[in-house]
Amino acid sequence: MEPAELVVHRPGEATPQIVPLDAGRLTVGRLTEGNDVALQPDPELLVTRVAHLTIEAEGSRWTVVDGGSVNGTFVRRGGALQPVVGRVPLRDGDVICVLAATEGGRTYFELAFRSVEDSQATRPAGLRPARAASEPACLSYDASEARLMLVSDGDRHEIPIRAQAHRLIAYMVERNEAAGGAAVLCTHDELMEAIWAGEPLHNRMELAKLVWELRKKLDPFGAADLLENERGLGYRLRTCRA
Repeated sequence: MEPAELVVHRPGEATPQIVPLDAGRLTVGRLTEGNDVALQPDPELLVTRVAHLTIEAEGSRWTVVDGGSVNGTFVRRGGALQPVVGRVPLRDGDVICVLAATEGGRTYFELAFRSVEDSQATRPAGLRPARAASEPACLSYDASEARLMLVSDGDRHEIPIRAQAHRLIAYMVERNEAAGGAAVLCTHDELMEAIWAGEPLHNRMELAKLVWELRKKLDPFGAADLLENERGLGYRLRTCRA
């Protein structure tokens, strides 16, 4: 089975939990007893007590299996949220989502799946892993210089943006870094607070317009989808991993 790990992000917590997948099976549920990973706090009791879901090795790959939970298990891939039915193979960058709250809008526990490359020490001398023919595009942000860069196929393109967009991007990058590089869902309210810091007379239409402007700047590079919308909830930003 391929070396991999989960980055577990709980709503309201800035520091994620890194869980190595070093056994053939891992269980996720509400209780600390009987589960390898406990999803708490869960005041609405939306997570199954034991084995809400399991992560299992199948040959050389990892899969996720829903344990018959009432509220289901979902996988976010390429911006789309899909229910887990049966056994679903996991790919690097997939995010397993479990409903965490419904009051004030649906929020999720997020478990980002990452492949972990073998260290250089375990490779034969002189051999290097082959570089992918086409690496996925991503966004890089330098807060000290206030520069947003699109990285695509080894090229870097600076994306000029206005001050409010800088505050939006800086906040989303900070959330992703806290989650180990996974694209974290940032709610509308979080983003509005990050941009306008409680100033009155701002609304979600202004936020949507700001996101639309950013996507228009990325569109000529075919990268508008790096800023994803989850209807009714908020946005995600696909940033480069360190």
